[in-house]
Amino acid sequence: MPRTLSLCVIAKNEEAMLSGCLESVAGAVDEIVVVDTGSTDRTVEVALAHGARVLDFPWRHDFSAARNAALEVATSEWVFFLDADERLDPASMGVLRRLVEAEPADAPPTIYAPLILNVDAAGASLGADHMPRLWRARPELRFRGRIHEQVGVGVAGLRTAIEDALKVVHLGYDPVHAHNTGKHQRNIALLDLEFAERPDDPGLIFYRAKEAYALGDDAAAAEAFQRVIREAPGLNFALSAYVFGVECLRSTGRSSEALSLAMNGVRANPQYSELWYAAGMAALDIGRPVQAEGLFREAMKPSEGFALTAFSDPDIRAWRAELAVGQALRVQNLPADALKVWVKVRDRVPLGPERVRLDLDMIDAYLGLGQQQEAWALLEPMLDTAPGEAVGALLEFFELYVQFLGPADAWKFFTDTATVHPAMLRELAIVSAGIELAELLDLVDPLYELLQIAVHLGTQVPRHYETLARVLSARGEEAAAEAARRAARRVMAD
Repeated sequence: MPRTLSLCVIAKNEEAMLSGCLESVAGAVDEIVVVDTGSTDRTVEVALAHGARVLDFPWRHDFSAARNAALEVATSEWVFFLDADERLDPASMGVLRRLVEAEPADAPPTIYAPLILNVDAAGASLGADHMPRLWRARPELRFRGRIHEQVGVGVAGLRTAIEDALKVVHLGYDPVHAHNTGKHQRNIALLDLEFAERPDDPGLIFYRAKEAYALGDDAAAAEAFQRVIREAPGLNFALSAYVFGVECLRSTGRSSEALSLAMNGVRANPQYSELWYAAGMAALDIGRPVQAEGLFREAMKPSEGFALTAFSDPDIRAWRAELAVGQALRVQNLPADALKVWVKVRDRVPLGPERVRLDLDMIDAYLGLGQQQEAWALLEPMLDTAPGEAVGALLEFFELYVQFLGPADAWKFFTDTATVHPAMLRELAIVSAGIELAELLDLVDPLYELLQIAVHLGTQVPRHYETLARVLSARGEEAAAEAARRAARRVMAD
């Protein structure tokens, strides 16, 4: 007979998130147990609508207590834990069932740790971790710890299996969601309770540092991460602490210290690709692009061994490290080599801000090499999708037209582009460039139209108002011209 599997969820005021969680496992589990810890919204109704067994369990400021309560009432042979803000990746449905069915009956106590993919509200990666979530129900496998709870502590022969093919998507680290739900304040309060009992526990120090990091206190976080490294160098927490510590040092302007910390880490843990990447970023910060290139190439290799248990960012091996190799080559004044790398990796970079930044870098490199056609092929789509980001590159094109073809051809390029991509005229810098060209060519009517657009966009350039005053005066609109002069004086006074 197929083995049975219970999904266990603890929740409080999760009506917005819970349905997505439960829907993600439909057809993969035999039972759903939701432990409600005091919801005042529709969480219970949502759970019941999905066929869940709901246990009312008063919140005791202890996640382990709530999770163990779920274990006590679950009736299946296996248990699988998700939080309300998590979803089983659709491609992992079959993986989940295969793991349950494949374990030998005489296997030692084994906990399976899927890859938890942390994403923000837009789906962008916030890194990944492996967390214990799946095991055969055994009375000795219980949770300990108020927060960042662990299962099976002290169980003889306990085995943890890292399962990259089993993926869970976690939405809870999205900054807006975390702020709105008070997640960080709750976590800090629980950590403080644990610290009162175990003030030197490196795991607690690490998680307290992560809360400081999440709240933007990078200086305090950097010191705490380095303390974990000093006091518990053999734990996977220390591996993760290297990566976060380097990032915090960089963000506080201490990139030389960051590079030193990262190099100490890679010497001790050479199979941890995330740390090689962190080292490369620190090397770029302090003007060592040749060293950075070598470090990024090491980051392109997969992590192995003990490093698999630490924080990971799948994007590093998928595209970030390769993208950074191109950045290091560009800083070395090797734009052609950088472009070879970027062309190869571009389609793997997700659509969004990262792709926009890459395209702008590629446009700049193409222009520097005199390859305007290739640059325009990347820039033109951005005039509709991201006109604000495209401003600088488009201005470079105007300058090239003026320099090599003259103002008249530059004006034709400006008007043709504005006709096809009118969104560009919502950018004041582009309108200002058009004003300069129209004025240079003495094109009175287009100049007047562009000046009106500039005023509508809130220009704070006195010369725009002065030029508008002259145009209005020439048109016989003296009252309006005087208003433009007053605006010029006001802007200059400000």
